Amino acid sequence: MKLILCCDYGIDDAAATVDALLHAKEDGYEDVSLVCIGGNVPRGVSLKNGAKLLAQCTFPHLPATLVDTTALSQPAEFLKDIHGDDGMGDLFAPVPVHAVPFVDWLSSLKGEYHLLCLGPMTLVPLILERGLCKKFVFMGGNISEEPNFHGYEFNHALDRTAFAAVTAHESHVAVTMDTCRDPLFDIQHRDFAADTLLHKIVMRARERTFLSGEKGCYIWDDIALKVLRHPDWFTYETRRDRDGNVLNVARYTYGKPYLEILDE
Repeated sequence: MKLILCCDYGIDDAAATVDALLHAKEDGYEDVSLVCIGGNVPRGVSLKNGAKLLAQCTFPHLPATLVDTTALSQPAEFLKDIHGDDGMGDLFAPVPVHAVPFVDWLSSLKGEYHLLCLGPMTLVPLILERGLCKKFVFMGGNISEEPNFHGYEFNHALDRTAFAAVTAHESHVAVTMDTCRDPLFDIQHRDFAADTLLHKIVMRARERTFLSGEKGCYIWDDIALKVLRHPDWFTYETRRDRDGNVLNVARYTYGKPYLEILDE
C-alpha cells in the first residue's frame, strides 16, 4: 500500500508529514509520495519547503518521493503572517531540490494507495483517475464554524470547483474546520518541550499564532493525518455545506487533548 500526501507546505503540512513518516512503516505502507502543491504558498515555494523538510527527517523512515507540480497552474496565496517569510515557519535552511515531475510520477501511479490531501483539491481529480484509492481523507470544508477565508474554509475557497467535483464523486472523510476546532486540539496556551523535530514544528505553529493574532492554535493538517491513522478516534456524520456539497465529516470522540496524542 502506498501513501500519498498532497501538501501546500505551510507549518501544519510539515507537522503532518513528519508524523506520517514517523509511523508509515508500522501503518503498513511501502513508500510515501509528497506531492508539493500550491495553497498556503505558491507551488514553487511549496516544493522548496518540501525539500527542506525532507532533509530534516534524519530518523529512519520509508522511501519518500518528492513530487514537483510547478509545471501545472494552481491557485495559491502566500500566508506569511501565519506561516512565516518562507511559508514554513522559517525553521530550516534551503537545500537542493531533487524531485520527480508530477506528470512522470502520475503516469507511474499504479496499485492501491491512501490519499491525504492537505491543501486545495486542484490536482486531486487527476490523482484519483490513477490506480485504486482505498482511503481518501482531506483537510478542508466547513459546516457551522466561522469561515477563515472569504466566507469559506481556505482549502475549499481556493478551488471550489475541484472541491465540489471530488466530494460529489468520491467517497471520502472530510476533516473540516468543525473537526479541527475542538477545544481538546487547541494548544495555544499549553506549554510543552520542543525536543523532537515534530515537537519543534508544532511549537513554531503555536508561536506564530501569537504573532498573527489567531484565536487558538490548531495543527489542522496533523489532525487530518490522525483521522487517517486512527479512524476509531472519530465518529462520522453526513453534512451539507453552504455550497450544497455533501461531506462525510469526522468528529473527535477519543477524549484526549492533542498534546497527549501528538506522538501516537
